[in-house]
Amino acid sequence: MYMNKFERIILILFGLIVTTLSVVTMTQATPEANSYTYLPLVVKSEPQAMTEFRGLWVSRYDWTYYNQPASPAKLDEIVQNAALAGFNVIFFQVRGTADAYYTPGLEPWAQRVSGGTLGQAPNPLWDPLAYLIQAAHAEGIQVHAYLNVYPVWDCGALPDPNVTPTPFYYLLKDAHGVTPDGTAEGKPNGLQWLITGDVLCDVYRRATPASVFGDEHYIAVAKDLVTRYDIDGIHLDNIRYGASNASYDPVSTANYDTNYTYAEWQRRQVNGTVRKFYEQVVPLKQGLWLSAAVWPVYQKKPEWGWTEYYQQGYSTYYQDSKAWIADGYIDSISPMIYPGGIVNCPDDNDYWTQERWGILVADYQADSNGRYIIPGIGADYCSFDEIEARINIARQIGTAGHAIFSYRGLLASGYFDDLANGPYATPAVVPDITWHP
Repeated sequence: MYMNKFERIILILFGLIVTTLSVVTMTQATPEANSYTYLPLVVKSEPQAMTEFRGLWVSRYDWTYYNQPASPAKLDEIVQNAALAGFNVIFFQVRGTADAYYTPGLEPWAQRVSGGTLGQAPNPLWDPLAYLIQAAHAEGIQVHAYLNVYPVWDCGALPDPNVTPTPFYYLLKDAHGVTPDGTAEGKPNGLQWLITGDVLCDVYRRATPASVFGDEHYIAVAKDLVTRYDIDGIHLDNIRYGASNASYDPVSTANYDTNYTYAEWQRRQVNGTVRKFYEQVVPLKQGLWLSAAVWPVYQKKPEWGWTEYYQQGYSTYYQDSKAWIADGYIDSISPMIYPGGIVNCPDDNDYWTQERWGILVADYQADSNGRYIIPGIGADYCSFDEIEARINIARQIGTAGHAIFSYRGLLASGYFDDLANGPYATPAVVPDITWHP
């Protein structure tokens, strides 16, 4: 076999190292004691990495506060703990209510970044997303920009219309107009309305999925993120209707296609938004992931015997997440199978028992169509055993990995060492997306 000069030098050096480590020593205490002792060659081997998506949700509430400036030191802490534990992906929230947790952009600075006012830059000026990307990539951790899609604003006082850039609430209002309701503001036609005619506001005021103007705005925001930042993925959340009796807004009723039932038509509106992300944003960067956090129950099945749980992604929120993977316009979905915002103690009060968690994961995995199922695990268990058990269930079912919600819960319980010394003791690399062109 031909070897070039460099290869021959390397071979010679290797031989010298082996010879040195295997040096023969001769003891000379007595002539009879002369013997040869061979020192063994010791090679330390690192554990071979497995392939597994290990995601950590970092919501805006995990690192910002309502009335104090956000700190780069907090992001350093998050990355250090994530690396220590063995995570390889961070879902980092960059958009909550049509605001920006990064340098604008098309939407104003989030109030929680400056700790002061919507649209106010932090002082001293810094960019949280750029900062996190640099720190995470240095540790070999991917960063997926996590966006709330349809939320326009919360249910409190409206944003200041004079903020720059103009808040999306007012852009949507200008695009679709308002319906008079006796108030100075009126009812914006581009928001989701309940069948009663009231504007839906559960946690958020939400844009109607029937708004093409809205879709164009979300896509523009995502394109801006992909072209300005070295992100590894876009992660969608709140990509659904807010209630089963929404949306009966004027934009929806004017565009309803009577070839479908209203529920079918609503699902098509959400599906269309997801497809636009996949077709218009993903091609902008080689290897970019498109993922989404989805409702934990897609459709309840009679054989499960779950009589007390009625909310389903497909029929309650018109979120047809299995269609996204069946038709190939998303890379992974993460069913959110954990209590929402509730400290889960004691563990035996959890509705999402290990058995039910496994049933739902298996249901999604059975229809994965070659795409990735990354089930969500809650962080707020009293016992780390509950988290580890779900990780093992996901591995047994054969998912591509899992994600934990969220950083703040893991920090409160001190579970980073438990992950590092337990289910994450073997390092892992993120699965490849083999179907992208």
